[in-house]
Amino acid sequence: MCGIAGYRSLDDRDLLINQSALDQVQQSLAHRGPDGFRIWNAPDRKTTLIHRRLSIVDLSCAGFQPLFDNDNSIAVICNGEIYNHPQLRAQLEHEGYRFSSNSDTETIVYAYKKWGIDCLRYLEGDFAIAIVDLKKDEFFLARDRIGVKPLYFSLQGNVVSFASEIKALWPLPWMHKKINSRGLYHYLTYMVTPAPLTLYEGVYKLPAGFYLKVSAHNQVTFHEWYNPLDKLFSQSIISDEQQAIDDIEQLFHAAVKKRLMSDVPLGSFLSGGIDSSLIVAHMSQMTDQVKTFNVSFSDGPEFSEIEWARLVANKFHTQHREIVISEKEAFEFFEAMVYYQDEPIADCVCIPLYFVAKLLRDSGVTVVLVGEGSDELFCGYSTYAHYVDTYNSYWKPATKYVPRFVKQGVYNLARRSFAHKPYHVALLQQWAEERNLFWSGAIAFPENAKKEIIKSNMHASYDSVLEAIYPGFDQELNSYAVVEYHLAQLEKRAPHLDFLNRMIYLELKQRLPELLLMRLDKMAMATSVEGRVPFLDHELVEYSFRVAPQLKYKNGITKYILKKVAERSLPYEVVHRKKVGFAAPTMRWMRSGDFFNNYFNELLVRKRSEWSEYLDFDAIHTMYQQNAAGKRECSVQLWVVQNLIAGSSL
Repeated sequence: MCGIAGYRSLDDRDLLINQSALDQVQQSLAHRGPDGFRIWNAPDRKTTLIHRRLSIVDLSCAGFQPLFDNDNSIAVICNGEIYNHPQLRAQLEHEGYRFSSNSDTETIVYAYKKWGIDCLRYLEGDFAIAIVDLKKDEFFLARDRIGVKPLYFSLQGNVVSFASEIKALWPLPWMHKKINSRGLYHYLTYMVTPAPLTLYEGVYKLPAGFYLKVSAHNQVTFHEWYNPLDKLFSQSIISDEQQAIDDIEQLFHAAVKKRLMSDVPLGSFLSGGIDSSLIVAHMSQMTDQVKTFNVSFSDGPEFSEIEWARLVANKFHTQHREIVISEKEAFEFFEAMVYYQDEPIADCVCIPLYFVAKLLRDSGVTVVLVGEGSDELFCGYSTYAHYVDTYNSYWKPATKYVPRFVKQGVYNLARRSFAHKPYHVALLQQWAEERNLFWSGAIAFPENAKKEIIKSNMHASYDSVLEAIYPGFDQELNSYAVVEYHLAQLEKRAPHLDFLNRMIYLELKQRLPELLLMRLDKMAMATSVEGRVPFLDHELVEYSFRVAPQLKYKNGITKYILKKVAERSLPYEVVHRKKVGFAAPTMRWMRSGDFFNNYFNELLVRKRSEWSEYLDFDAIHTMYQQNAAGKRECSVQLWVVQNLIAGSSL
C-alpha cells in the first residue's frame, strides 16, 4: 500500500510546475508512504507521477516507483497489492519478459505490455493504478474490482489530476475548491458521497471496477472493466447446503492465503465476532505467528467484545494485544480524523479503527487482515433480515395488489398524521411512489427529513463528467437516483436476481466501497498500515451471488451459511452468540458526553457563516437541543453534520 498522485495534460502543454507544489503533494501523502518518495516527469513533460512508498513487497531500492519496462516506454505507479503476481510473473518470464525487481508493481508493467489495459482482468488484488504508455501516448487510471483502494481525480484546468487522497490535489495550481451541492445532498442521506461524486465540485472518485483512459488525442473516456454480476448469467444457483459450505470454506481459505503475501509482519483485527475469528482460525492453519489486536471503549461496555476476543486468541495461541480508549481520547483525535478522511465519512467506527491500527503499527506490524464485507455478502445484519421479511410479507404483495392511487392516499394521510416520525413517513413515500424498499444499510437523513436542514434554494448544475461515467444518472437533487441507477444496471445483467441479492448488489456498488472500505483505508493509512479484506476476494464475492438466499438467511438465522462454515473451526458459543457490532458510543457522546456535546454546540457557532449558503443552522441547533434534552433521538444525524462542518473547509 502506498500513496499515489500525478497529472496528465489534456492539451499538450508543458506542465512542469514548481518543485514546491510537487513537494506539497507528496508531503500530503506521507502517512500513506513513510518509506520514501519519488517524483517522475515524462520526457515530454505532459505527465508527472508521484509515489509515496510503504514497503510491503520487495523492500529493496528496486521496489521504488514508478517502475518501467526495459525500454522505458511504460511507467506504472500502484497503491495496493497484486496477490497473484508470483504466478503472473512466472508466466510473463516464460514468454521472455525480463524483470529487474521482485515488486508486484513490476508485474503490472509487463502484464500491460502483453495484454494492454485488459491486463486488469488478470490482476488479482486490491489496487489503484496509473499507467503511462509513452509509445502510444496514452494514459490510464484504474481502480480494483471491489473498490478496496481509493482513487480521486479531476479534470479542472484541462488536466487529469489524480491522487489517493483529495488533499493531495489542492497544491496543484489549476485546482479550485468549491462545495458540490449534489455531493452534499447525497452525503446527508448515505453518510458519504456516492461515487463518482465527492463533496467537492469538479473532484471525483473513480468507481470500483472502472478505468479512465486518455487517448493520444487527449480524449477522456470511462470504462467499467468489472462487475460482480458479469458471470452470474452463465452459472447455476447453489441451493445444496453442504456444497455451499465446502465451496465457501475453500474459497475463503484461498483468499486468506493470498493475503498473507508480505515481506513485513502482519496481523489481524480481532473483535471476537465470527468474521475476524474466522480469519484468525484460517491464518493459524498457515502460520504459528498470528498477531491479533482488539479495541474497546471505557465508556461503551455495550460494544465491548474483549472477552470473546481473548477466548479466540487463547484457542489459536495468538500474540494478542488490546487497547481501551475513552471519550477524551476519541475527542482529541476527532479533528485529526476528519483531516485524514479528506471528505466526510460519517461512520463512528473510524475512531476505534484508528486506535487499533495505531496499536498494530506501534507493535511493529504493517499489514492487517480485517473482516469487512462478510455481513454484506451473507446477510449478517438484523436490518437486512427485517428488510427481507418486510418485503416478502408486505411490500411485494402490496406492490402487486394495491393500486397506486390508494398508496398515494395512505401516504398523504400518514404524512400529516405522523410528521414527527420522518423515517416511517419516508418508508410510506417509497411505497406510494413504487420505489425500491431498500436503499442502503446506512441511511442518515431520509429525503423528507433532509429538507429540514438544507437551504431551500440549494441546486446542482448539470455535470458532464457524471454523465460520462454513469450515463443516464438522474442529476436532480434526489438521493433515490443512486439506487435507481444501480438497479437499472442490475436489470441489464441479472433481471431475475432475488430481493436479498439485489440488496447485496446495491451495497457492493455504494456503501461497501465508499463508506466501509474507505473508513478502513483512511484510518489504517493514517497510521501507515495496510488493510486487507479476504471476504472481498472477487472469487468469493462472485460465488456469494450464486448462493441461494434461503442459505444466507434461514429459519430466522442471519448469516446462516457462513455460521455453518465457521462451526468447522470455531467454538460453537463464538459462532452463535448475539451479534454486537463494531461501533462507538456516539449516542452517549452526542447527548451527554463531556467533550463531544459541548464541541458540537461550539462548532455550530464557529462554522455558521461558512456554511450559510447550504445549511440551516437554526434547524440544526434545534435538533441539537432536542437531542440533548432527550426529546428526540438524532445522534446519528448530528454526527453526520458534525463530520461535515468540522472537516470540510470551503
